[in-house]
Amino acid sequence: MLYDRDFRVLTEKENLKWEKAKQYVSDKKRFGLTTKQLYKYHDLMPDAAYHYESIFPNNYLNIKHLKDVERIENIKKLFVELLDNNPNEREILNFISSQKAYFIIGSIMKSSYYFGHHAAFAFKEFELPPNFIADYLLIGKNSGGHEFIFIELESPSGSITNSDGTFGTTIRKGIKQIEDWDAWIESNFSHLILLFQKYNGSHTPLPKEFFSLDKSRIHYAMVAGRRSDFKEKTYRLKRKLLRESNILLLHYDNLIDSTELLCSWGNC
Repeated sequence: MLYDRDFRVLTEKENLKWEKAKQYVSDKKRFGLTTKQLYKYHDLMPDAAYHYESIFPNNYLNIKHLKDVERIENIKKLFVELLDNNPNEREILNFISSQKAYFIIGSIMKSSYYFGHHAAFAFKEFELPPNFIADYLLIGKNSGGHEFIFIELESPSGSITNSDGTFGTTIRKGIKQIEDWDAWIESNFSHLILLFQKYNGSHTPLPKEFFSLDKSRIHYAMVAGRRSDFKEKTYRLKRKLLRESNILLLHYDNLIDSTELLCSWGNC
């Protein structure tokens, strides 16, 4: 769960507000909803109802949360300060979790992929048992259905690249980790289905793309180092890594940039 409550259950007050919103849109649909009326409907909707009616209520990334400009700006500032103090991966994971700053990871969908604008979900420390854990799994929907990004967070400092721009120990370790995930998914997709069913809410069943292995829907991303670590050769190797191994290599400054982009999308 990403949040401090179980969104698979709504309170009586939330159910009443949801019924009011559904009645409003039902009355207006006979004549066609205007943009103003659609905004009114979303204003009437209780926040929890968006979670409840999604396929993964406790992992739903609600774009309405990006409207809290002051909170988002404060978290971005704290995140930059954290990165500037050379944290390890666990400290970054703990920061995102404690601040409920899942938009930082979710921004990867907006900046680097073409899905997530219809619906987006995040799973932290997603287990691929018995030996592997992805730091995050992002699931995003577009017109073609849902796609998946398994994410590895490595250190923002240390042996990121060598002096000639080739991958250092940190990046190479991350690549090996992701290669292990890919092999696990190839051999254990039926177990992955069970995990998705475990997190599925009761309101909306899992779509068909969750029940068969389609590697064109599966992506991998790794975040390591800072912009200053990446040299011309690093970027060339990064493009090759994506082309040949389906692994998107990012640095942490990319996350800061993509968060800005996501916020412009959510008008925060």
